[in-house]
Amino acid sequence: MKKYLALSLAALLLLCFAAGCSLTTGDPEASPTPAVTDESDSTYDLTAVVAEIGDEKITLGEVKETFDSYISYFTNYGYDLSSDPEMRAMLLDDVVNSLVEAKLISVKANELGYAEFDEEEQAELQERIESELEELDAYYRAQAESEAESDPNIDVDERTMELILEEAAYNMGDEDATYDEYAAFLTETVTDTYIQELLQNDQLKDVALTEEQIQAEYDSLVEEQMTYYAETPEAYKYDEEAFEKSGTAPVAYVPEGYSRILHIFCAFEDALPSEYEANEADMALIEDEYGALAFAAALDGTAGDAGKMQELVAQYKELQSANEEMYETYSSAAREKANELYAELAGGADFATLVKEQSSPDAYSDYSIFAEKGILIAPDYACDDDWSDVVKEQFSKLSIGTYSEPFADEDGYHIIYYLADEPAGTVELSSIEEGIRGYLLEEIRTTEWEAIIDAWMNDGTVTLHEDVYNVLLDA
Repeated sequence: MKKYLALSLAALLLLCFAAGCSLTTGDPEASPTPAVTDESDSTYDLTAVVAEIGDEKITLGEVKETFDSYISYFTNYGYDLSSDPEMRAMLLDDVVNSLVEAKLISVKANELGYAEFDEEEQAELQERIESELEELDAYYRAQAESEAESDPNIDVDERTMELILEEAAYNMGDEDATYDEYAAFLTETVTDTYIQELLQNDQLKDVALTEEQIQAEYDSLVEEQMTYYAETPEAYKYDEEAFEKSGTAPVAYVPEGYSRILHIFCAFEDALPSEYEANEADMALIEDEYGALAFAAALDGTAGDAGKMQELVAQYKELQSANEEMYETYSSAAREKANELYAELAGGADFATLVKEQSSPDAYSDYSIFAEKGILIAPDYACDDDWSDVVKEQFSKLSIGTYSEPFADEDGYHIIYYLADEPAGTVELSSIEEGIRGYLLEEIRTTEWEAIIDAWMNDGTVTLHEDVYNVLLDA
């Protein structure tokens, strides 16, 4: 459930940025603590009905609890809504609308028979429930095992359960919640989501795209991107990789200057000791002092303070030697791994296979497409999530079909393979039609679903009492 709260928070924060909330000194690292509605609170009648959805009701207590939670979130992230009545009102309306919409969908799903499962649906639902509980255990077990690595006194099973119950208390608002109670809570949540999914898919089963819509969207993308990338060619790398990672709008026009590489990466596993940075700072001071003495001597036309300058050189070399030794220790494992992989390449190993099987995790490792299609690089542009200057320099020495020797930058050791140049110009519709169809259909489905919800909201099923929940704005 935390992930759902996080998504909602992200949306609300976007709203806040758009509207210009007042900044305070809130701590963004602080764990948000939802406010708990006190049923004995005499300020409001928390049993008062805010909305009626069929036979279901939403009370002021439910609204206040959710509203207070989001106020708390905003506060923890440094946004003061107490001095922004307009934003508070917008947030309250959003809270009420979301609660009503969720209840309305549930009511309609039950009315239309989607809560009655056939054998296949029941089996799928059970699989989802089991998967949710397994993922819950796996997530916190991994955390417990990680903690146990540094503390052998930790019992992994006990710590796993402890972490699960912490989440249960957070999501259920009950410090005494048991595992069985939380499992029942999650089962209900997964079931509700599944029912709503069945409802939505059936309501939208006839939504489709025409070839004319796809062509029109393609033409629009070409026109827009041709203009945009002419002015900001560096944006292409981010846009294309976003599409390849998550299926956003595909790129229909490619600017000049891009190529693709395969990337073997061996990360430095540990951090350099703090002494290393201290030595670097001292070396910089020595350089400044030596330069000042040398400059003064040049002005005077003398040898200057030769003794002091020799002393500074000796100090510098001592620090430099110490840092070289620390760097050797720090980098040796990554370098040895890179050299081993380079030897395998020299022996005929497939580069793409080593990328998949032997590389350290990086921003691309979770996406197989980058091991097949390659990763974008543009030596002439400063792109988002760009390669280091060292990688770009090494790339400039390669020709298509060749690979580099192992080399290091601040992150680790790299071996890169110059796979191909990215063809510039308009991308054929046939190669991105599936991508266009995917996101465009989702946009149309979203619009149609919103229209269905609006129709249900206005068909007499929902009765809303604004005066009841607007009392929360007077707090």
